[in-house]
Amino acid sequence: MAEQKKLKVFIASNVGMDYFFFLGKTLAANGTEVEPIFLVKEQDYRFAAKNKGFKKIYLRIQMYVFYPLMLVCKAITSPKNSIFIVTSNTFFAPVLTKFFVSWRKIKVVHLLYDLYPDAIEIAGAIKQNGLLAKAIGKITKANFKYCNGTVYLGEFLKSHAETRWLKPNSSDVIHISTDLSLYDNTFPELSVDGKIIIHYGGQLGHLHDANSIIKCIKFLFESDLKNEFEFNFYLSGAQAQFLQDSLKDYPIKIIPAVNSSVWREDIKNYHIGLVTLLPGGATVCLPSKTYGMMAGGLAILAICPSWSDLGNLVLENNAGWIVNNSSYNSIDFNAANYLQQIKELKQIEKMQEDFYKTLKSIVENKEIIKQKRSNAFTCVREKYNSQILNNQWISCLNESNP
Repeated sequence: MAEQKKLKVFIASNVGMDYFFFLGKTLAANGTEVEPIFLVKEQDYRFAAKNKGFKKIYLRIQMYVFYPLMLVCKAITSPKNSIFIVTSNTFFAPVLTKFFVSWRKIKVVHLLYDLYPDAIEIAGAIKQNGLLAKAIGKITKANFKYCNGTVYLGEFLKSHAETRWLKPNSSDVIHISTDLSLYDNTFPELSVDGKIIIHYGGQLGHLHDANSIIKCIKFLFESDLKNEFEFNFYLSGAQAQFLQDSLKDYPIKIIPAVNSSVWREDIKNYHIGLVTLLPGGATVCLPSKTYGMMAGGLAILAICPSWSDLGNLVLENNAGWIVNNSSYNSIDFNAANYLQQIKELKQIEKMQEDFYKTLKSIVENKEIIKQKRSNAFTCVREKYNSQILNNQWISCLNESNP
């Protein structure tokens, strides 16, 4: 342990998000010296991302030009034997860092928050397997090939990335989790005598299944369950306005996303947290907000593929319910149509039926809500706490190829 305290670890990401700072806190739990490197504050990112024109262009320049330059300058002046954990925000930053320190005894570990070009393919910005996708894919392969190691957020993400692109020199799966010190350690008791409150809090972007949420909620409000549930959304992201416009005629509370500290207090009043990923989105990321909801004592209702890391997180911990939005119950990585399988949505009528049946079962057995809320609250603290994550990270940093 004394030897580990001599580690100098730099963590780098273009935007200083909550989970990024929690990573630093996790690494420092055993005395490791940690220095964060980022350029844009989260609140500035949120503000600029909502704007158009120069402010948004300048944000991109900061993320893809100024931040990489700052990171490279820091890397080439860092002490020997330093370790850099460089996130995929910006996607080419890990291999760029490694290129400039390849002649020194410095490890660069690639932390894969989002997989590219998959993320922009799913968002519809570029054609799958088109020329641009293949060019970005070469950078992804270089991240895997030249960095000392890669860390994934889930087993499916690992399998997909290594099937489609390249198997890294060394790899680990470590949960992103959440900073439990920001949450009360007392389970929030909440009556279920009245309406069951379902809450969505956070980003609703191109990787999330906004359309299925809208269709399923409309179906529910036209059923015999319309008076059993209350929905509220704290929203930001590319599809926030689309959802708000689509549900404007329904009795649903929709407000902009609030400060994290306010959100942590508010969720004490809700029963179930709603999260979602498109099938294609499940090959790119894992919504970090899920851990925050679980830490706050919310059961999870996930509209996502049953084979996804999000689905596995909920089911393995008996922390909620899954409404499978994929046409497949499992994915065959060796199938000729593999890339088509992972994108294919289930028919919306079938999804609506599954959503209704799931919520009907909850109404008929309301006691299960408390059980799953308790499971969610407990498993984050027992399985994904900072000490367990610290042990996994230290093991990863020691095992990464020199």
